[in-house]
Amino acid sequence: MKISEYQKLEESIKEQDFNKSFKNINKVMFFLSIFGHIASIFLGYFLISKILTGAIIDNPILVTISSIILLGGLELLKREIFDKFSLQQIKLKSFTNPDVLPLMIVSFLIVGISFYSSIKGAEEFSTKTKEIQTQVETNIKSYEDSLNVIKNIELSKIDNKIENKESKIEEKDKELTELSNLDDLSIIQKTRIKDLKSQVKFLTEEINVLKSEKDTIEKRTQREIFGFKTKLELKGKEKKEENSENSFFFVAISTIIELLILFGIYFNEYFKYRSYIDFKNKIETDSNFNSYHKFNSILNIIYNEDTKINDKLISSKSILDLCKVNGINVIQKDVNNMFKLFSSLGIISKGSNKYYLKSKNLAQEVLKKHFNID
Repeated sequence: MKISEYQKLEESIKEQDFNKSFKNINKVMFFLSIFGHIASIFLGYFLISKILTGAIIDNPILVTISSIILLGGLELLKREIFDKFSLQQIKLKSFTNPDVLPLMIVSFLIVGISFYSSIKGAEEFSTKTKEIQTQVETNIKSYEDSLNVIKNIELSKIDNKIENKESKIEEKDKELTELSNLDDLSIIQKTRIKDLKSQVKFLTEEINVLKSEKDTIEKRTQREIFGFKTKLELKGKEKKEENSENSFFFVAISTIIELLILFGIYFNEYFKYRSYIDFKNKIETDSNFNSYHKFNSILNIIYNEDTKINDKLISSKSILDLCKVNGINVIQKDVNNMFKLFSSLGIISKGSNKYYLKSKNLAQEVLKKHFNID
């Protein structure tokens, strides 16, 4: 292993401060929360657009624009209010504090509205129950109509046969009536009457058979329709159950999205506050940071917007007075040490008269490097 590799490993294994350890996580959570807002708007659109369509008729573009504006505003308001609540709760470590409770109530009210629109929108987006039922009913009706067409053709043929046979019966009944009204019947006439009765009976039996065929066709058609309907409804039920699982999945996704947004906002505030506190504690307890902070404060005093290289530096008394006016707690010894340090770093010149040798930005960078400040 090379020494450079060892140093990298040592740096990664050594305990890092909170800011370095969670900086990348905070970035990821921040971008995920932004993605969550976009996803929440997308899901909520399917609910809001449906509601607005009832009020705004025949104008889908206006519905779309209005829906996006409403949902976008809701998401921005949710982020802003929950962000303020998170910061106050983290700072005060309380939910019942007067500065926290109102923000918590308002933020969770807005979160609730957003959460509801996302969940209902997810259901609207994923639920296809009505479409499945409509498709099933349409297919059944189509199949039923096609069978009825075939049935009606068959029944029409049978009706024609029945009508033909009934017409023959009428003719034979008429002839039979005429013969029956005669007083003296010959043997031939009597035989004819007997034949006519036999023929009428046979035709009547044939008509009954044809009517029975009609009933059979009707029952067969209804049986085939019922079988097809049962089979199709079973498939429809399976599709509805599968769709119900998809709807549950989308509702779960929308729930995760909302939680991701809230956690991302809260973690971002916690990350900033924790980084600030850690750095503040480090400054207050680390003598190196204290020295840097003190000399950097003096540097900000001695430089102004008009300061140029080779300009003459003000006297130590003037520096001390300016520090006191600006609330910087320093003594003459600190100012003397500043002169020595800045002279050694090449920020100002040596000698009784001091001159600026570096610009403010460059001087600050030199000072940071001297105290090893990142």
